[in-house]
Amino acid sequence: MSSPQQSEPPQTVSHTGDPAPDPEVFRVDPLTLAAVALLLFGASFPVAGAPLLFWWVLAIPAFAAYWVLRVRTTVDGRGLVARRPFTTTTVAWSDVAGITFPRFGFGKAALAGGGSVPLPGVTVDDLPRLSAASGGAVPDPTPPASEPETESEPDAGRSAEQ
Repeated sequence: MSSPQQSEPPQTVSHTGDPAPDPEVFRVDPLTLAAVALLLFGASFPVAGAPLLFWWVLAIPAFAAYWVLRVRTTVDGRGLVARRPFTTTTVAWSDVAGITFPRFGFGKAALAGGGSVPLPGVTVDDLPRLSAASGGAVPDPTPPASEPETESEPDAGRSAEQ
């Protein structure tokens, strides 16, 4: 008969070091695929009316879906990997001079040697996640949350004014 208790494997193996933290992946919002579906719906009308003339219109929503599914930025303690539709760029944190954010769109990593690398999927709202994933290479600009003040005594200044 077997025992109802199973032995558990060890949490760490002696010949390996600490596991590397999981990288953080920044992607384009998957809801964008709904807009691609609407684009496909709109493109289907000219294709249905004259397929030999407008067959190429279906390439537009196909490329838009490919773009949404492909582009992303992966960040870990060593650096970042910016994956665009046809290229992938890997940059170490030592080569990054700063992160800039245009008024609209995704951020860009300004390189120490000049130039920049677009960071698909990274917005200003992602800065706390980007800072945590980079291991502090990108500082978090958000102020620390302060504890709410409690009023234990009435204000002494109020009674003096009256």
